[in-house]
Amino acid sequence: MRWSKKKNDLEVNKVHRVAKKLSHFKSKKIYLRKKNLGLANSLLDGITTVLKYKKSVIILEDDIITNKFFLSYMSDALSFYDNDRLVGSVTGYSYTNPDKYSNNSTYLSQRHASWGWGTWRNVWNKMNWNKNWIKKKMNQKYFKSKFNLSGKDMYPMLEEVIENKIDTLDILFNFNCFILDKYCVCPKKSLIYNIGLDGSGIHCKKGDKVFSNYSKNFTVNKFSKISVNIKIIKKIKNSFRTPIILRITNKIKKILF
Repeated sequence: MRWSKKKNDLEVNKVHRVAKKLSHFKSKKIYLRKKNLGLANSLLDGITTVLKYKKSVIILEDDIITNKFFLSYMSDALSFYDNDRLVGSVTGYSYTNPDKYSNNSTYLSQRHASWGWGTWRNVWNKMNWNKNWIKKKMNQKYFKSKFNLSGKDMYPMLEEVIENKIDTLDILFNFNCFILDKYCVCPKKSLIYNIGLDGSGIHCKKGDKVFSNYSKNFTVNKFSKISVNIKIIKKIKNSFRTPIILRITNKIKKILF
């Protein structure tokens, strides 16, 4: 559990109290940090620690609300897709409505979710976080266009992390899964939604618009093996397309500044 960036922020103490009172689990172990490690380092250390003892892990941010089926869905998904060569992670978030292109209850996304997700030790141990190695891969021919099949914001985010302009781990996880040709399993309806988009989230701006088809009663009753659907991949990519007015504004800013 990472400490707050704000010295006088008492909200983190509330989170500590809630965690200590939890009684829904057979057992629990709470790690409290003496200082803020930063988002990326906190996740890296926490996930690595859990996977030393467990085969899989479920990661949930503190500004995520789940429906009542989320944990059972995640547990079942991690069990079913374990060792599936195409799968690098599973999530309770849905990037799109796939009904037009698929009858399955789940689909594969090249873009991995950082809200309510899980992965396995055998995938995590293949991750390479070395930024010099990542830079070399980024400079390879066609890398940018292929990586941006997840959305045209992906490569710029990766650049910002490599240049230490933003502190996040999820884009590096996305990068590694891309190199390993692994995708994210998404449900056709979201079992989670983010309440940090009201301006209270550290990495979420107020007014940020994201796709939401959250259902408080949805779950996947039966999992099936799935393959990559290019139409769904393209639909997700297009949902992250920057509006033309904003693109023009950004280009003008680059010229002037």
